[in-house]
Amino acid sequence: MNLIPLPNALAPKEGSLVLGGKTVVEGEFPQAKEFIARLLQDFTEGENTRIELVKDETLSKEGYEIDCNSNTVLIKAATEVGAFYAFVTVKQSLGGKNILNRVYVKDEPKYGYRGFMLDCARHFWSVEKIKSFLDVLADLKMNVFHWHLTDDQGWRAEIKKYPLLTQKATARRRTALSPKANEGAGDWGFDENEYGRGLFYTQNDMKDVVAYAKERHIEVVPEIDMPGHMVAAISCYPKLSCLEEEVEVRAKWGVSENICCCGKEDVYNFARDVIDELSEIFTGKFFHIGGDEVPKSRWKNCPRCQAKIKELGLKDENALQGYFNNEIAKYLRSKGKRMIGWNEILDARDIMQTDVVAQWWLKHGQAKRNAFDWLAKGGSCILSRENYVYMDHPYNVRPLKKTYSFSAKTLGVNDEKNILGMEIPQWTEYIRNEAKLDMLTCARLVAFAEACWKDRGERNYKDFENRLENMREYFASIGCNICPQKIYRGKAYPLSALTYALKWKLWRDNPDYEYLQIKKKSNK
Repeated sequence: MNLIPLPNALAPKEGSLVLGGKTVVEGEFPQAKEFIARLLQDFTEGENTRIELVKDETLSKEGYEIDCNSNTVLIKAATEVGAFYAFVTVKQSLGGKNILNRVYVKDEPKYGYRGFMLDCARHFWSVEKIKSFLDVLADLKMNVFHWHLTDDQGWRAEIKKYPLLTQKATARRRTALSPKANEGAGDWGFDENEYGRGLFYTQNDMKDVVAYAKERHIEVVPEIDMPGHMVAAISCYPKLSCLEEEVEVRAKWGVSENICCCGKEDVYNFARDVIDELSEIFTGKFFHIGGDEVPKSRWKNCPRCQAKIKELGLKDENALQGYFNNEIAKYLRSKGKRMIGWNEILDARDIMQTDVVAQWWLKHGQAKRNAFDWLAKGGSCILSRENYVYMDHPYNVRPLKKTYSFSAKTLGVNDEKNILGMEIPQWTEYIRNEAKLDMLTCARLVAFAEACWKDRGERNYKDFENRLENMREYFASIGCNICPQKIYRGKAYPLSALTYALKWKLWRDNPDYEYLQIKKKSNK
């Protein structure tokens, strides 16, 4: 059967049922029943058929069972979320029609955290587009939307106590169009037009997204990057920084030395104020503070930072970030939230409490040692290894098969008791329209959903790709536009870029080259 993620146990049975608006939908789980009724309402058939939803507490929280008999579809689940995932399996099985082949399914996910991150700071994406992604996530049984709302190049979340963040920090002077241009070379250049003024999410927008996601059993995790990646905020409130100099919203990608001054109490108060407002909107249990790419050269020369280090008896600047992280984690606990940070936060792991979650993205040796130390200490990790799952890079250096293969074992983790799950991030520095966003995101999102659901030993890429192609039209119908097979297999490149290094160079010179091939074909 064409289902993604493929269920753990699936046994086709003889015959089929014709469902429709006359099908009786009864039993437990009113939310799931409503989704089923909506799915079938446009079909006139369904006489003498029944879908019965039964509560079975022997199943796991997200587990479900489906058994089709002569005229009945029996769905068992322990919770609304399990019943919803059963509905999704029925929906995919129908494929937009109303004939359900009889089948027995018993299923549950490998990981409890199955996430997708979208960078809306570098380039802004509409609420409608985000809802479209939420529909796709729900159809793939993904349960976390990580919303990257702020960065050096733009602040996108309304904070009423700090109005300049949406009056000024949304707009940058220009935009680099390629990595090579960003480094000051090449002819792919810059878009010299201002970008982002007025592009932000009001608090009502964010509430709307959270409510829409909640209906689909998806938690929205906000990310407010701190204490680094804060140039947009510093451009409005210079006293947040060590030097207190007037700066623009950063127009260059990458890492800035201009970070928040963790020797100032004003920085801690600013972070708490932002958390106060967003905690009323984001009702889930997680809150992401970034914490990545925090160069500390200015802290080394900052009298306030050095005084703070001395006052607290800290050993160095990494420990000062650890202290900042602990203060923010403590405040988030008071709000009933658990803090997540990118794995650089583990540079101060010896002073952090183990309820903090590290998102493991870096591949270098120290990052790996830190993560293993953290897991051994009882800390938790979310897996997002850059060179397997980052979506913004071209398929010819990261083909779909590689993303599909990702697992804890990829990182050498055999004991997974402290692995919460996995997440696939989409960074958007070089993604400026929805067509390119879909090209780089959709196929990978589908592949990653199955990687999150099933153990690596139970996956088969060839079988997955067959199902993906068979479901191409179905996915398009729900707004998930799968790029051409040649693209996602990583086979679209000129003969001048045969080696891995040359493929990377091709992207660095012009990160649109795969997208332009699709655009050219569609214009013929």
